[in-house]
Amino acid sequence: MLMNAEFLNRKYHEALPYDQFVALGEPMGHRPQWDQRHGMLALTDEQEKLVQGFTRTMKILCLTGTWCGDCALQGAAMQRIAEANPECIDLKFLLKDDEQAELIVACQINAGFRVPVTWFMAEDFEPVSRIGDRTLSRYRAMAQKALGDASGVMAPAPVDPVREVLNEVLDEFERVHLLLRTSARWRQKYGD
Repeated sequence: MLMNAEFLNRKYHEALPYDQFVALGEPMGHRPQWDQRHGMLALTDEQEKLVQGFTRTMKILCLTGTWCGDCALQGAAMQRIAEANPECIDLKFLLKDDEQAELIVACQINAGFRVPVTWFMAEDFEPVSRIGDRTLSRYRAMAQKALGDASGVMAPAPVDPVREVLNEVLDEFERVHLLLRTSARWRQKYGD
């Protein structure tokens, strides 16, 4: 399956906004971790100013699960970023379930069906970037815990792992925005 604009557009229009997606989680089970992470991840003034400076529209589709802790962390981070500039950041979520088999099978990571997987697209749904599974800081912490001194991990785990994931997700949003902002295709369209 080719991840082209037509396919991603169709999947994006099947997806839900954050609040509707989070409402799918079990109220006494999975929902609280999403709410808790969202509450912990308010942007700093500097981060908010950065995101409010974005001028290109991004379509973002996250295939995820309401049950997944890393998904709750990344999903809440993405939502906080999107809230800072809703005119330019269109974020939606798809529940990883059998109805999404076509998308899941086509987007394996390390021969596995990982979540979350997030696609960043231009305003016309042309694919720009894809990230999946855990962020770098989460893998550093996992390697340190699982492998100890034998891990070969040189960078220490972050002091505040929740905020560090927000920083890493924000870096990807900024990277995609700058890719779109400097794109000859979009600069020609907008005359800038």
